[in-house]
Amino acid sequence: MESFLSYLKVIWILLPFAAWVFSNSYSQKRTLHILQLEDYIPSRMLRSSGKKSLQTLFDLDLIGLVLISIYAYRMVCSADGTCGCRLVGFYDELGIFFWTIGCAYRSFSIGRSLKTSKKKLVLTPRARRIYWTGIIISFFIAARLVVIIYEIGSSKGIPSIIDSELGFLYFHAWILASMFVIERASPLILSLSVFVLKPVESFIQKRYLRDAKRILGEIKPLVIGITGSYGKTGTKEILAAILAEKYNVFKPPGSYNTLMGVTRIIREKMRPYHEVFVAEMGAYKIGSINKLCELVNPTHGIITIIGLQHLERFKTQKAIQQAKGELIRSLPANGLAILNGNDPLCREIGDAHNGRVIYFYVEKDESDAPVDKASVSARNIHLSPVGSDFTISFTDGEELEIHLPLLGRPAIANAVASAAMAEQLGVPKRGIKRALASMPQVQHRLEAKPGEGGVRIIDDAFNSNPIGAASALEVLSQATDGRRILVTPGMVELGEMESEANYKFGKQAAVACDLAVLVGVNRVEPIRKGLLDGGFDEEKIWVVSTLNEGLDKLKGYLQPGDTMLLENDLPDQYDNQ
Repeated sequence: MESFLSYLKVIWILLPFAAWVFSNSYSQKRTLHILQLEDYIPSRMLRSSGKKSLQTLFDLDLIGLVLISIYAYRMVCSADGTCGCRLVGFYDELGIFFWTIGCAYRSFSIGRSLKTSKKKLVLTPRARRIYWTGIIISFFIAARLVVIIYEIGSSKGIPSIIDSELGFLYFHAWILASMFVIERASPLILSLSVFVLKPVESFIQKRYLRDAKRILGEIKPLVIGITGSYGKTGTKEILAAILAEKYNVFKPPGSYNTLMGVTRIIREKMRPYHEVFVAEMGAYKIGSINKLCELVNPTHGIITIIGLQHLERFKTQKAIQQAKGELIRSLPANGLAILNGNDPLCREIGDAHNGRVIYFYVEKDESDAPVDKASVSARNIHLSPVGSDFTISFTDGEELEIHLPLLGRPAIANAVASAAMAEQLGVPKRGIKRALASMPQVQHRLEAKPGEGGVRIIDDAFNSNPIGAASALEVLSQATDGRRILVTPGMVELGEMESEANYKFGKQAAVACDLAVLVGVNRVEPIRKGLLDGGFDEEKIWVVSTLNEGLDKLKGYLQPGDTMLLENDLPDQYDNQ
């Protein structure tokens, strides 16, 4: 019986360490998820994960650690006779219980959040390498700290962990304290993993890039690059649909627009029969698009607009212009640039380009348009919650009456840019009109879809820029059948202009909606102020912590005929801010 109780005691003592192993692995996965969302850039991951780390600092395991430490301190004091405190004897057992429950609950909580995240953690080979390197580093640090704790204890005359209960308690408390710190330091550990693996990743990436270039060299498709602050994915989808009237088109799915994302999709999906490759190009820093152009060698390029999105990364709009302009500067002498004529920064890029340039316009202002450049423009625009109607004027003077089953002015701009490129590549005008009339909705980009109980939903969850948000509100304002409801967390990554942009968004919303559901508590204050300054009824402003909370609150409010605009759904790293 005594040996059985001793066996149970050993299990009880080891339980906190087992619980920590699971908790630490889940913490590493949560941090890896944020790192992946931040394009594997440690500095951005550290900033995003900082607030989440603070949220988990004061968990049950900390309470358990404090109780275990108090008990160990009491034993040390009692042993040398310097302390007369009399604390209850079950502090150690209670501490182990709290520690274990805290670790188990955090493992469960993180696991659940990873399963329900808006953009799932994808355990790519690179992600797995970073994760397991982080696990190895954390265990190495833990082992090293155990040795240091033992050496410090020995130098102070503390009995060994085997020789006495006093020694065991000393080591038990300090080892758990070390593990607590290691787990909370998972962002730093994964940052170290990225640094350690940098030579390995560089070698692997170079091998993949060589393979992708080989495939492109063998197939030799006509390559069209598309970039811009926003509208890239929408333009890619529309252009690919129009070009399919004449060519066999290859386009990456979704938003594959990074160097390694495009590389991967070329290696996995491109086939010898593809004639045209429509490549979306994202700029995450100066030089990003240059590297993409070195890979795919575009002969044609489209810039949708030079806007404010990602101003936090680039600091100035001129820096964004420089980054996006890398596409046009990479084009050959006989290439073609399709640029936004409504955007002065795009026109500056066109003025500096020695090759062929065609501007596209949504409602062309003749007084502001370059007279020596060809153009394609949209006019006679009529917007509705079910689509857009307009007239396209082409470079040869021919006009087409277009019905586009997509919502908002940004979709019209994307369509006109695509039509301008398609005209130059020989797609018949009737093919352009047919393709535009049958365009499917682009998911989460002013996507009109039916909701429950006769409610119309406008899903603009993947939009987060001032121009797009204003256009979405314009579409919402056209809904006249019932009440107009705005659900939004506002815009992010706009740097110093973020508060001002959200305030302006709030003032615009004040005349476009009948109810505003603001998601985020602290972050949405500028929108709330803008709504109030725009004369909006304060009782019609609901502030909630999460999107799900807001949608649950709306269930008893929505009625048939209502229109609900979901404007932006921030990535997981912005939740609860």
